[in-house]
Amino acid sequence: MSFSLMGDDFQWVQHAHRACHKVLYLFADLDTFFRPTTTWTLALDRLLWHTNPSGFHLTNLLLHACAALMLSLVGRRLGLASGLAVVVGVLWGTSAFTEESAVSVAIRFEDLLLLCWNGLVLAWPRPEDRARAKLLALLVVLAMLSKETWVVTPALVFALAWGLSRQPLPASLTKSLYFVAPAVVYVGLYFLVFPGDKNYFRYELSVLAKVPHTLAAFLHLEQLVPLQFPWTLLGGLASLVVLAMAVVAVRARHAAGVFGVALLFAPMLPTLLVPYQPTRYLVAPYAGFLLLAAACFSLLHQRLGPHGQRVAAVTGAVVASIVLLAHAFTVRADLRDWARVSEAHARLVTQAKAICCDFPLDRPVAVVRADGTNVLRDIALSVEGWPKLFYVRGSDPGGLIDAAALFQWVLAREDWEVRPVLESPGALQRRGAVLLYRSDGFGWVNQDEPNLQAAVQMWRSRGFPVRVIQARPLPKLSL
Repeated sequence: MSFSLMGDDFQWVQHAHRACHKVLYLFADLDTFFRPTTTWTLALDRLLWHTNPSGFHLTNLLLHACAALMLSLVGRRLGLASGLAVVVGVLWGTSAFTEESAVSVAIRFEDLLLLCWNGLVLAWPRPEDRARAKLLALLVVLAMLSKETWVVTPALVFALAWGLSRQPLPASLTKSLYFVAPAVVYVGLYFLVFPGDKNYFRYELSVLAKVPHTLAAFLHLEQLVPLQFPWTLLGGLASLVVLAMAVVAVRARHAAGVFGVALLFAPMLPTLLVPYQPTRYLVAPYAGFLLLAAACFSLLHQRLGPHGQRVAAVTGAVVASIVLLAHAFTVRADLRDWARVSEAHARLVTQAKAICCDFPLDRPVAVVRADGTNVLRDIALSVEGWPKLFYVRGSDPGGLIDAAALFQWVLAREDWEVRPVLESPGALQRRGAVLLYRSDGFGWVNQDEPNLQAAVQMWRSRGFPVRVIQARPLPKLSL
């Protein structure tokens, strides 16, 4: 609750600010990421909390808690015993595999998507109930507006039709096909509208090592790493164990196991060829893994006699307690790492506030980065918790916050926004200002630069990154 906003948080809040004045931005992408439900929740946060970071983080924690609670309800709906379902929700909600969506305001889309998928399970019609088609359609639409990974929803629908409703295989496939066409159309439009922006895939066999490595991490056989995934014997062993669990659950047609298999593997597909894996990619897969593990435990428990069931219950409780304890130590260490990231961002915000009263509203500002530091790299090289991926913004102050989003946040003017200036030929040959950032703070080089283009070229020729931004008025409300 004491954390500052961090990294992408500022740009998403800036996007929500704009959407509060230009309605169409409620359904707009941010840098090719189409996640309107994040925009909506951040717009509500702005109305409730204004520029209080604690309020934004409170919303994240509440969304995370709701996702954990709904996952327990999902486990119960899928046939798990009450205590086992609670264990699934608690282990998921307290895990380092899912913490990033709770810590980072911008990454709440992972929890929002899982909330939609959880809702899909809870709203799934019973055999005698035929009146929930509209609710299911609404949940799928909300999933589509939450994160691009929604396209794997047909696999989840099939798992529910075959595992929960016990429909025949052809009928289950037919039901899932109703969702395949919208997903295919969505993918086609997505790559058509945003051509050239999806170049982070790597078509190499080595990337696929992330799957066995992830399964080994879920089984606590390996420590999760976000890059350069190793091919190891433990990864192979973990793959065989999870595959055996999946076979057992599917052969028994256990609803929690079947849905768990789908939720474990299907959300991995869209990022399968991405050569890195931040923990946010594992929010849904870890929920699937826990459901699958709980289903296998439930099947084993049913096959045992009374004495064996008591032994299994005690053993399961001990194992769950050990895993929970491991989660607690890891998350506490991770939170100390995140606290260092937060402190770096809070320091930069304080430095920006010190000069924001002089920020001109009538001319562009060239923000020159001359601090020569890399705080995020230093933190990444000395983490207490798990290895972490940080995105360093090389041209922005401190490599931390988009310059335009930073100054819009510190100006805190509801009727103004700060945007990057498109540097087309001749666009900067006019009056402007030059703002220099050093590690000790911001300082004005010239608040009345007659030819901003010449100043920008001079600083860049000396090897300094420059971002040009400008404040612009916002309408009270428009399309």
